[in-house]
Amino acid sequence: MYNVRIKNYGNGQVQTAIYSHPVYTGKKAEYESTKEFETNPFNNEKTLVIDDFDYFEKEHERSVLNSMKRSKNKIYDLTRANIWDWFVTLTLNPEKVNRYDYSDCTKKVSQWLKNMQKDCGLDFKYVVVPERHKDGAYHFHGLFSQCGNLDFVFSGHYDKQKREIYNIGKYKLGWATATKVSNNQAATKYMTKYVTKDLMEHTKNKKKYWASRNLNVPTEYTEMLDLSDARLLHEELVSFSDIQHYKSIGYEVGTARRNVSYYETIEE
Repeated sequence: MYNVRIKNYGNGQVQTAIYSHPVYTGKKAEYESTKEFETNPFNNEKTLVIDDFDYFEKEHERSVLNSMKRSKNKIYDLTRANIWDWFVTLTLNPEKVNRYDYSDCTKKVSQWLKNMQKDCGLDFKYVVVPERHKDGAYHFHGLFSQCGNLDFVFSGHYDKQKREIYNIGKYKLGWATATKVSNNQAATKYMTKYVTKDLMEHTKNKKKYWASRNLNVPTEYTEMLDLSDARLLHEELVSFSDIQHYKSIGYEVGTARRNVSYYETIEE
């Protein structure tokens, strides 16, 4: 249980979150007591009491949204804790890959990434996420670094920001484009937008991202502070000269109104 969480991304960037209410951690079984069950008198099995007939639909919705949030947070943490050279888009040739079969798509792209890890060496870093088209086809986006051996070739074209667009010579599954990353933080946030509710619905119990094993990961620290200490921490953080960003978000849990404040700071 905590109401303060601090993430240090290892590159001077630190995110502090202060919650208005405790955040509980632990196994789901620890909270089963909050649900109402009745016992079958014939076999002593417990059955969940359902008063709201929309319960299962609401539970499914909650499960999808929670899974989406976890995936977004993981992708955000991994991408933010590292420095990136390239933003890439990997499309799939229907003659080589069934673009509508998620398992086929991910199998081929995953194997290509493993092959490129061998070609580029152990320093090659990547995070790759899928995007689902409205027609159900998939393609992929990624952030790469330390990957000169991928054979980047200028295409002769530019994007809307006048950045050069490159092709990746060693990508043979379809068409691949790449642009140099000019704003690491913006690229990090952009990667999470591909993790949508629609994607979660169509890829249940399957991987939502691929990341190399050599990535830096943020260190996380949590603490349960009393109200006065939490207020003092807030005052200290907003008074820092090196604070980069501060925002406060309100949300509801049932009928309860709650709040979480985020503080982005830079440390020497």
